Amino acid sequence: MVENRPMTARAQVLTAALWLGCGTSTPPASAPPPRSVAVAPDPCARLPLGDARAAPAPDELTAFDRFAASYRAASAEGRAESARSFVEQQRGNGGFPIVSRDGSALFFFLGAGDEREVRLLGDFKTRGYHSIQWDTAGVPLTRVAAEGSAFFLRLRFEADARLDYQFLVDGIARTDALNPRTIESGAAPSLSASELVMPEHQLPSEVLPRADVPKGTLVVLDEVWAVPKVTLYLPAGYDPARRYPSIYTADGNAWTSYIGLPTLLDNLIASGQVAPALAVMIDAAEDRSAWYAYNPEYLAYLQRVIAHVDSHYSTRAEPAARLHLGTSAGGRAALFAALERPGLFGGVALLSPSLGAALYYYEPFLQGRRAPPPELRVWLSAGAYEGALCEDTRALQRYFEHVGLETRSSYSHEGHSFGTWRRAAVGALQFLLALQRASP
Repeated sequence: MVENRPMTARAQVLTAALWLGCGTSTPPASAPPPRSVAVAPDPCARLPLGDARAAPAPDELTAFDRFAASYRAASAEGRAESARSFVEQQRGNGGFPIVSRDGSALFFFLGAGDEREVRLLGDFKTRGYHSIQWDTAGVPLTRVAAEGSAFFLRLRFEADARLDYQFLVDGIARTDALNPRTIESGAAPSLSASELVMPEHQLPSEVLPRADVPKGTLVVLDEVWAVPKVTLYLPAGYDPARRYPSIYTADGNAWTSYIGLPTLLDNLIASGQVAPALAVMIDAAEDRSAWYAYNPEYLAYLQRVIAHVDSHYSTRAEPAARLHLGTSAGGRAALFAALERPGLFGGVALLSPSLGAALYYYEPFLQGRRAPPPELRVWLSAGAYEGALCEDTRALQRYFEHVGLETRSSYSHEGHSFGTWRRAAVGALQFLLALQRASP
């Protein structure tokens, strides 16, 4: 069973506007299609949050069940040794959380003995369908034994899911000390979170640094006016005699520090998957929300940065060779720039774009009074655990396909996380830079 919510009001408006733009007097009937018509799975559907104990325990979890039985039977002194032995055994057998290909996941917390309550927070439980922020109430873990310091929780997820989580121990959020995989989260109460990786999740090899790959160079733009900060990536072997395509990002520090754009470009360029390119990573202003809220000041600053880069570095100063990437509110800013300045960008990547409910801005496009530049290439991605944001991304995808833009998309069982965007950025770069070449 999957959790399949009705359309958000915004997505309903977008869908209806598409049909009106097609000259159709009424939207399609909401009744299901005939049985003979194949229906594509909803990429924004996800499993409901539920307890995995109703299903038979898979082999990966039987070791925990054996441990739990012995832990409960042990004396207070013997429980510490029982828990220590189990942790060491499991570290050599897949680590924590304990996951199975049937989608079962077991979270385990081992405390000092004075913990009153342990809860699980994560991408899987947000404040509501229209929010990407985690529900800070979380889901309670159960003590393995009434007087013990070990807690556990069984849940079920998609076999290819990757989700961020934290433990909330007596009201204090912390990462999982038994799990070495940590990630910067875009929605957690604090930045650092632990990472649940289900068995069938595939992490692109391009996200990992490689010692044998030539490294690009990072240069901070040293200009009095360059506030917010601007950091440039010059590809390995950068040659001023050649002309390179350029990539611009919102939230530049996040693309450098958390998503790892320099590493992605190093690997993709070295393997020949994309052309060598410059990247220009522009930090957000102090008031990030206002900076990316359909803000003409952002456009003006962006244009000033572009003019400077084109005049001081070897770029192909043409829209076809210039891209804009953005995540969340930065995705909204990237879309705004591509629509408002059609002479600047030939490609845009919208990773979990947060539209900010500004239907007044999109209404002229939906009604056909304005149109995106026909040569614009669009990449969109979102996670099924982002709720309404995923649905809005799908509505944007339908609009761009309807108006004839070359569009690619990627959806995954993930949440609002830098890990999600790191993976999606690989596909975005492969798509948008595939036809680019550095020129003499």
